[in-house]
Amino acid sequence: MAIKITIPGRPVPKARPRLGMRGKTAYIYTPSRTKEYEEFIGWTAKAAGCKPLEGPVEVELWCYTKGRADVDNLSKSILDGLNGIAFEDDSQVVDLHVHKRKVKTDERVEIEIREAGPWTTIAKS
Repeated sequence: MAIKITIPGRPVPKARPRLGMRGKTAYIYTPSRTKEYEEFIGWTAKAAGCKPLEGPVEVELWCYTKGRADVDNLSKSILDGLNGIAFEDDSQVVDLHVHKRKVKTDERVEIEIREAGPWTTIAKS
């Protein structure tokens, strides 16, 4: 069984954590744009009826964007947004394919998630 979800709008890559100061106390935080995008992915997946898969999963991402973004940072924000919604944790992802395409209109991310086949099991030595 495959789960297919389309996230409308410009894909937002995962930004580096930021360091802030409150008085003499330093703290690390996720930039608001990244956090908001991850939450949007989660809500869109929930609205599509997504339920967490158990066990190893395969994920395929098609990112359609006008802008520039690294596929690794795009995949990080998308997988983090799906944590607890499409799978319990992104550590379940054993196979990940990310495709990035330039478009002039209709920016979006198309996601397909499926249970991993038996060939993806990692052998212990």
